[in-house]
Amino acid sequence: MFHGTVDPTERLTREHTELVGLLDRRAAVRAALDLLSAEGDVAWLGESVDPGAPELTLAQVTGDHTGLLRGLAVSRGLGLTGKVHGTATPAWVDDYFGSAEITHTFDRLIDLEGIRRLLAVPVQRDGTLLGVLAVGARSDGSFGGRAAERAEAVADEVALAVAVAERARLAREVAVHEERTRLAADLHDSVGALLFAIGSGVAGLSDAVGADPELATRLQRLQDQANEASAALRDSLRTLRASPAALELSVALRADCHAFSDRTGVPAELVMLDDPPALAPSRCEAVVAAVREALLNVEKHAGASAVVVSVAVRSGVLVVAVTDDGVGIGAGRTPGIGLTASTDAVRRLGGTLRVVPDPQGGTTWRLELPC
Repeated sequence: MFHGTVDPTERLTREHTELVGLLDRRAAVRAALDLLSAEGDVAWLGESVDPGAPELTLAQVTGDHTGLLRGLAVSRGLGLTGKVHGTATPAWVDDYFGSAEITHTFDRLIDLEGIRRLLAVPVQRDGTLLGVLAVGARSDGSFGGRAAERAEAVADEVALAVAVAERARLAREVAVHEERTRLAADLHDSVGALLFAIGSGVAGLSDAVGADPELATRLQRLQDQANEASAALRDSLRTLRASPAALELSVALRADCHAFSDRTGVPAELVMLDDPPALAPSRCEAVVAAVREALLNVEKHAGASAVVVSVAVRSGVLVVAVTDDGVGIGAGRTPGIGLTASTDAVRRLGGTLRVVPDPQGGTTWRLELPC
């Protein structure tokens, strides 16, 4: 409700600006953190990359001095942010370092930021916990229930912004998918039919050329080219019909294969044995990061002359393999930090990651993850 006389144009402009702000998720969260930081000095949003995930990531932070909080992973139950993640109820400590109600996992980081008291509230929408908002103060004092109520109001605005942004993203994906499907149908009916007619016509001519070997060779070449064009068209149509979410994985993996080849001069081919599944963002990011680490290990240690990245779906399980023809795994070699981190990330999502030597030489890196 607006008080006083408000110019209709001004009101519409303001409402439009607010709607655009909601559609831009990061902008909406930044505005919320700026508003929340009025209760203290530093504020952050711990986001869950996947509902039910055991960790939050401090994706956006405002008012910090050291930068150490940015991107920090907070497991459920640890510190005040992790505690609220577990209980889904507001909580605060007015003496952070003296409190017996929280773990002190992050004391060093909190001390370096000069934070003395902390308030955290859950960000929830339709019964789903999306994250945790927190505000810290560098001065002594007390937050109390009123500060918690104000923080909860900000959390409700963040939850709304996240919901609106997600719906807008899905609407855009649906529109893109519909246009791709229409284009695929047009190509199938026009180019596909034309290529079939060309191939059939060339095959008919081949039967009528008689004993002219030169002409027969040229016609065979034309037929082979028509078959290759038809195969390329089928691949393109399959890609066009895939949902935008499903395309994310194949696009990212293809880009990493190209980057690997550009860096090393070693050919790296992506083979999609099945249509790529539509993965949740956290799962897609974990797979891409793990494959990237596997390619880095091939670059550093394998001495390979060729690499193949294959993607398949078997009984609801995504299977990604990175195979090289290099020197294989040396005896006694222990997994490095990167491979260990990839294995842990995949395991947290319910998957497995193994590296298997090939008796004939080379190595196969294999990831399996429920879709």
